[in-house]
Amino acid sequence: MKPADDLNGSTGIPGRSIQAILAVSTALIIIVVIVLALTVSYLQASDDAAREYDALRGYTEQNGVESVRLVDTGLGLIDEEFNPAMKEGLLEFSRAYSAASNDPSAVDLDTLKDELAPGFPGEVDLYIIDTDGIIRFSTVPDVLGVDFRRYPAFYTRLTAVREGDAFAADRVVRSIEDQSDLNVSGRLRKFAYLPSPDHRFVLELGIDTPEFADVRSQFSYTDVVRVLMQNNPDLAGVRIVDVYGNIVAGNDTGEIAGADVMRVLQNRTSTTSDNPADSTTSRLIYVDLRDPPTVTDGSMVLELVFDRSRLDAVREYLLVTYLAIGLAAALVGIALAFGLSRYIGTAIGAVIDDADRIAAGDLDHTIRGMNTAEFVRLERSINRMVQRIRHYSEEIERKESELRIAAEIQTSFLPRTTPEIRGCEIAAFTHPAKEVGGDFYDFVDLGEGRYALIIADVAGKGVPAALYMALSRTTVRTVARGCNVASETVRRSNETIIEDAGSVSFVTLLYAVFDEQARTLTYVNAGHNPPVLRRRDGAVETLEPTGPVIGFLEGVEFEEVTVPLRPGDLLVFYTDGVTEAENEDGGMFGEERLCAVIDAAASRSAPEVAGAIRDAVAAFAGDAPQFDDITVVVLRIGD
Repeated sequence: MKPADDLNGSTGIPGRSIQAILAVSTALIIIVVIVLALTVSYLQASDDAAREYDALRGYTEQNGVESVRLVDTGLGLIDEEFNPAMKEGLLEFSRAYSAASNDPSAVDLDTLKDELAPGFPGEVDLYIIDTDGIIRFSTVPDVLGVDFRRYPAFYTRLTAVREGDAFAADRVVRSIEDQSDLNVSGRLRKFAYLPSPDHRFVLELGIDTPEFADVRSQFSYTDVVRVLMQNNPDLAGVRIVDVYGNIVAGNDTGEIAGADVMRVLQNRTSTTSDNPADSTTSRLIYVDLRDPPTVTDGSMVLELVFDRSRLDAVREYLLVTYLAIGLAAALVGIALAFGLSRYIGTAIGAVIDDADRIAAGDLDHTIRGMNTAEFVRLERSINRMVQRIRHYSEEIERKESELRIAAEIQTSFLPRTTPEIRGCEIAAFTHPAKEVGGDFYDFVDLGEGRYALIIADVAGKGVPAALYMALSRTTVRTVARGCNVASETVRRSNETIIEDAGSVSFVTLLYAVFDEQARTLTYVNAGHNPPVLRRRDGAVETLEPTGPVIGFLEGVEFEEVTVPLRPGDLLVFYTDGVTEAENEDGGMFGEERLCAVIDAAASRSAPEVAGAIRDAVAAFAGDAPQFDDITVVVLRIGD
């Protein structure tokens, strides 16, 4: 029979050591936690790098498209200066055609060219194009026989000019040098067109002057390419291609674009393609620059080649870094696990020894316990944490209260009522994207039956835009009360805003003065969305920009335009929050939907038209979040 000591002693009890179990378990837990934490951290960091790459890419695409449009707009304003003179020249051309008994071969084009030349800069050329789109007569021998049916879109528009009665003018475009020039890569010229009196031919007048190249050197697409390349380190290449496939700026300038670019031009749809071989992504963005009054389509393709090598290098660096951190952390964790298990095992062993001594009869011996002060500290830490959370919640509530007050103050800036104008109806509304916004509208009674109608959009959203909105609204209203000229009001407002706030932001502004007696609207459009003017007969006009945005450039002048308003006309002012409202699929509301809503509600009152627009935008957006402020002002001329 075994002694009692052998049955109860530590050496006689089978099983694993608690110290070993604790060490192995703790080490495994530490390793699992490290692996999971580092994996999640790596994936998060990798996603952050990818989002940064995508965000920069998206910004580059948007900035590139807007820059191309801006350059095109600037060139368009300059090109239109020649239209009046070209129209007079074509009318003289038409009279000469009629004087020749409608026989184009009897028209002395060279003599007519000499007579017209003093009225134009550079060299003037004349062309007569038949119903088949072929140049039959011209002062430029090399282009005789050129067949425009090779360019279906241009030929269709040319046919419409021949069958109509209106003068049409192109922008400054590349010209065809001869019958072999299939890509229209000749010199820069400006062309205008007029149907012959018998509609058998199209009479064409062209201007060739070095000034065109000089102007385009000032409004250069090359600068767009340079700025895009400077602002995005992932951009490997940029090209801007015209509708004929000529590369007007960027890499390989002067060559002809590839088949992919030509398909984009043909389909008028942007495409994206990846090239795994060199880690690049090619983005072909169709920039629709079609202008209905012109014959030639000025649309372009912005080709952006993004290099993903920097993103791949960042991900590779993150992977190596996190692996190294994980290995080091695992080794330290294992060492700490064995140290902790030894410490706990020793303490437990001491308790067992003390229990053995008491069991052995030493009743005065006390058991040595473990210090639990950490739990007290944990309790204190949790209490402090709860106190801080309570403090942060109160701070958030306070800031939300301040934003509500700010929203109420901003709402008070807007007119509480619309002016009562004899024979007219006015309605307006605004919906900020956040608690406060940067849109505003206003009405100012200028006296003597004249009323200023104002709508504006400050760049940005939230509190900064709201502050700038308050400054802009106060400035424009103050200047308007002391100035009777619309263009001068906008000019003074621009100078005052820059003087007070500097060029920290900018405002798109539509300032219009309605004359109750004359029933005219004199407006200045400072870079704002063109308002829609629907005539009673259903014709639609837009009040195009007459100057740049305000608050950004000093010393600029603004042009004012006066349009007559007749009974039954409907005028809708709006901000880009209307046309750029997105649905859940990312589609935009657009100008076509806006015009369709206006046309459908044209017979209704001004408040009903405004309500129809508001309801249409809300229905289109659905549950998609509102990203920009929405403001609409409607003016209806009574019968």
